Amino acid sequence: MLILFRFAISNASCRPHIQIDTNIHQSRRVLTDRKIYLFVADGRDQITSTTSSPSSSISTLLSSSSTSTTTSSSSSTTTSSTSIAVRVWAATGSMIISRYKHTASALANGQVLVSGGYNGSTYLNSVELYNSSTGTWTTTGNMSSARLAHTASVLTNTQVLVAGGYKGSNLNSAELYNLSTGTWTTTGNMNFARDSHAASILTNGQVLVMGGYSGGFLNSAELYNSSTGTWTTTRNMSCARDAHTASTLANGQVLVTGGSNINGSLNSAELYNPSTGTWTTTGNMKSARYAHTASILTNGQVLVTGGYNGSTYLSSTELYNPSTGTWATTGNMSSPRGYHTASILANGQILVTGGYNSASYLNSAELYDPSTGTWTTTGNMSSARQYHTASTLANGQILVTGGLANSSTYLNSAELY
Repeated sequence: MLILFRFAISNASCRPHIQIDTNIHQSRRVLTDRKIYLFVADGRDQITSTTSSPSSSISTLLSSSSTSTTTSSSSSTTTSSTSIAVRVWAATGSMIISRYKHTASALANGQVLVSGGYNGSTYLNSVELYNSSTGTWTTTGNMSSARLAHTASVLTNTQVLVAGGYKGSNLNSAELYNLSTGTWTTTGNMNFARDSHAASILTNGQVLVMGGYSGGFLNSAELYNSSTGTWTTTRNMSCARDAHTASTLANGQVLVTGGSNINGSLNSAELYNPSTGTWTTTGNMKSARYAHTASILTNGQVLVTGGYNGSTYLSSTELYNPSTGTWATTGNMSSPRGYHTASILANGQILVTGGYNSASYLNSAELYDPSTGTWTTTGNMSSARQYHTASTLANGQILVTGGLANSSTYLNSAELY
């Protein structure tokens, strides 16, 4: 298991630093069962499970009991809820190799490309494809370099750009996956080696990479031009940060939130303007956090969930309004969590899965309804996991892959919501 000793103190300011990584590698175990789990809410608001064969029909189950209270003001909403909306998780084919801190990219042909990561003993350059029609995995061409904590961006020309990461040292290398040939080719190196950074695709097709870690926390940002295969630096962020989020807004700007640096966890947020190549600060989040998620809602607002503030894993969530540049609190999740995933569903709701909360690795999942600002618990995954991935398939299902189930169990299992 890779342990990052990056000390965190809430609401820290930005200033230069030096930081050290420590790597501890532990053993792994894999899970290969192929059951379908049907989760039903009983009268005590507990979730029980039964199993059926993969050929069984799957229906959506909703519990009828719910209680909620809401208080609101012009700037914030606080909601508590015990509603339970129970759905079905189905096991699907297991990946060929166990991995965590990998990436998963939904491709135009309906497949999902999983690349890199770590399996408990080896940094991985292996890559595999998930076929949503058959529920099976096949190997495809290996990357030229093993890497974890990298980024993967699906370009407008349908190639996949993988950049940076870590394999015992930080990487500045980048490479491209060709969907037609199943092969990788190297492309221009980034100007800065980095892991735990973020990448956003701009409306002009360029890829903006910012922040991360490389012997110190980074505020640098750079742009990849797929036409030339080259990187150019752009203005630095106001704050060095890693484990942050980056979201491309409807107006083309990129919103970066939170993260951590030498001074601790951050509540700051800033906007990148592709037209000017500059960063401007915007409203601070209510809570400092890293290892959180950020999701763009159908109304254009950005929902930030959970994370870690340096001392506590968070259940709090908040909304960013791009029109006003301000944040408002919204309903809390039922469970605090960091290192989880968040996916937008076809109905506009947000599905949050797994993560870690200092007490345990989580298999729980919950749904955020933007129309009410409330959360409802939904069926548990069959495996607890953090550092996993979640990908939205063309049929609307969510594919969850891999991750870490405890301090020494690296997963190859996958499941569908």
